[in-house]
Amino acid sequence: MDIPDPPRQRVHISTGDLPSKKIQTLAAAHPFTQQERSSVLDIVFPANDALEMALCKLETAYVKASMELASLVEQAETFVSPLEMKSNVTALSVTPHSDNIWCLDQRGVLTLHLSAESYQTLGITGQKLPFKSRSSEHTVTLPLQPSADSLKNRQKRDAALKAWDMRRSQAGEAPWTVLYCANDAEATTQFAASNGHANLMRMVKCQTTASHSVRVPTVNLPARPPTSDLDAVEDWDEEMHALFEWVGMAGLGSQRLQANDRADAYVAVYEPPQSSTATVGDVTRLQWRGFLSPDFVQSVMDVVLSVESPHPQFVSITSHAFPAAPVSYIPPGKDKDRNLRTPARVPSEDGEDTWSLLVAREGDTKRWCLAESIGPLDTRWG
Repeated sequence: MDIPDPPRQRVHISTGDLPSKKIQTLAAAHPFTQQERSSVLDIVFPANDALEMALCKLETAYVKASMELASLVEQAETFVSPLEMKSNVTALSVTPHSDNIWCLDQRGVLTLHLSAESYQTLGITGQKLPFKSRSSEHTVTLPLQPSADSLKNRQKRDAALKAWDMRRSQAGEAPWTVLYCANDAEATTQFAASNGHANLMRMVKCQTTASHSVRVPTVNLPARPPTSDLDAVEDWDEEMHALFEWVGMAGLGSQRLQANDRADAYVAVYEPPQSSTATVGDVTRLQWRGFLSPDFVQSVMDVVLSVESPHPQFVSITSHAFPAAPVSYIPPGKDKDRNLRTPARVPSEDGEDTWSLLVAREGDTKRWCLAESIGPLDTRWG
């Protein structure tokens, strides 16, 4: 069945109380967090020394190198659990101007996104993309656990991947350009050294920026009103939109948030929070740039969600997924599910896959609000 192409990106907002299963599995649901041209993981909060110190300690590492896909698969037994759906290494091909893209996620599943020509010559059965404009393209899903397939089929898979690498070489193409990382910096260092990539390690450290005398909103995260109350729903939508717009502007360090900003109200597009709903104070922005594993993103979230006192009134976490990855979202529970297929999507450098989480303290309760944005050629929400 061909699904008509949706017209534009879509946004979904949900709320709830902590602790929450949805928030606990948020990092694991997004296997590839990266965007070398911009910040990848942004934390914004009213200045708080304790939280800043705890987060600034977090570091990780990744590698950008050239390698053959068959070589990576041959090493699978060193980083993929033989029985569980788990891999200590995640990887993503980022070869420029290639119609074919592949990724290895934390389940130990290799997913190939293939052009029509590459799919026809590979010789491994896959699934056609369910979009009219891209129906000639296919995805192939290959679990690398020895228990997932027979020895004969694994040998056939390895031979097909090796032949693909050889055809690319004979056509004058260089080996794949690959980003990869392990669960932590030490494990990444060991894996890089075993592949001759020790000198290609890239450390990822926290970058801190402080903004002073900023209009800071008072964050309240009420549940979405019932759909029968149209006026209340409209007001709620506007309130949530304003909060996430502020988060985006704060993440950019926009001067429009400055208390002394005097932009022409008739020209300016953005309207900052008014004095009745905001205070003037300092804001801290923390950023990590690089290819980040779900484990690292989870470690950041654990710090944000566990710090008790003193604690800022709210904290925002914004994560940009890698839009060109064949797999961008793993539904909760799929990490242990033998049904390996994830929501179909079209990898694209111009794609969209971002989530932004607001956590606010309201009395003795912590509330959360999650905004998720995906591109049109993504079946996550149908």
